[in-house]
Amino acid sequence: MKAADLFLPSDRHFIGKFRITGIFQTGRRRAIRDSTEPGDELTLRREYDNKYDEFAVAVYDRYGNRIGYIERRVNEEIAFCIDSGHECVAIISDTDKTGATVGILADVFCVCDVVSMQKLKASFDEYLRDKIFREEEKQTRGDMI
Repeated sequence: MKAADLFLPSDRHFIGKFRITGIFQTGRRRAIRDSTEPGDELTLRREYDNKYDEFAVAVYDRYGNRIGYIERRVNEEIAFCIDSGHECVAIISDTDKTGATVGILADVFCVCDVVSMQKLKASFDEYLRDKIFREEEKQTRGDMI
């Protein structure tokens, strides 16, 4: 085996480490506590009809049970990836099962080739620039009134 064969390009691209929230609301804390371990792969799905978060990304365990959500304040990039037609997955990196609630940190990956990921990153950056411009424009118009 050649050294180059040991480092084949991955089809999973790291987006970031995120906290899973809403676990206490599912009423399944004990089951989640007993069935999740670091290294477990979780499925991520957009929840378009979520009335609390327009970018809601629900997190499901290996049995198809919803265990929570990617934290609202940081879920927009993952939602963008999924909305662009790419699959995203999470791998549990750490759990805290000592408190009344279950704390889960997960590494999130976008499943696509390198070129698609580069295009996706560029599109997301452009989306963010446009969003910031629109917000600044709205504030400027509000100051004029």
